[in-house]
Amino acid sequence: MRNIIPALLSIGVGFVISFFGLDFYSNSLENENEIIAQSNEITAPVETVETSKEEKAPEEDLTVNESSTGSISVDTGDIQKSFDNWEAYTKENIDLMSTFTPLDDEGAVMEKGIFLTLLRTGAYIPVKSEKDGKVQYQLTGINDSADEKIKKSIVSKASIAHQYFKMEGKKLPDYNFVDLKGKAHNKADTKGKLLVLKCWFITCKVCVEEFPELNELVDKYKDDKIEFVSLAFDKKDELVEFLETKEFKYPTIPEQKEYMAKKLKVKQYPTHLIVDANGIIIKMVNNVKTLTSELERIMGK
Repeated sequence: MRNIIPALLSIGVGFVISFFGLDFYSNSLENENEIIAQSNEITAPVETVETSKEEKAPEEDLTVNESSTGSISVDTGDIQKSFDNWEAYTKENIDLMSTFTPLDDEGAVMEKGIFLTLLRTGAYIPVKSEKDGKVQYQLTGINDSADEKIKKSIVSKASIAHQYFKMEGKKLPDYNFVDLKGKAHNKADTKGKLLVLKCWFITCKVCVEEFPELNELVDKYKDDKIEFVSLAFDKKDELVEFLETKEFKYPTIPEQKEYMAKKLKVKQYPTHLIVDANGIIIKMVNNVKTLTSELERIMGK
């Protein structure tokens, strides 16, 4: 823990941002979100800044060792030698929106909100390990020689993850959706069910690429009390025409840009929400892989 002491000032700044500057921070991100949503020419929204890039092989081989206990250690120096190394490592190992055990730089368990706040200072990167079959992310100091883009990348990821983390435990804002087939979806209609929401729009390439895996989830949980619903930016006629060529088994609600941006505070597309039977947001994640693992954890299958 002594290595975190130099970062206490940064933590204080993080808390000031969290508790006193949140409105300014949220508004700035919402404005960015509005800009993204306005253009029909955009085919890759915020989330695809990283996922839509041409994949590159890391410049250096990463040293990965698996111990007899199942924990994984990596050469943190190699991870930070280049942005390509960091990007390759984080793509395969790090998802700050998933369920994990947060550890400080000496391996002690800490609160997730503080963990994400420390990452937002730009002084640390998260490194993955496993214990008893559970994923852990541990704070590791960024090297002075590390590429500045690594710091910017983790600050950006941690900021959005922190925003989503703060939504967990809150009630889903009031809604009364009507899908493309005229069916209503409201609190009374979904009471007693787990509700899974997908936030997307037609020109979001990654959003559409998820359709087959999302369809598999609908089939997998068809006998369970789960309702899958998608919220889209686009107008009804545009969605009807588009979905004639793309099979998507979620009922889809048109023209929900304002609800997603203002009510749900969505910052990336796609974003998925899991809402419990009492209308409480359990998880907000930004990819189908994490959605799948979270549903398995919640449903036990």
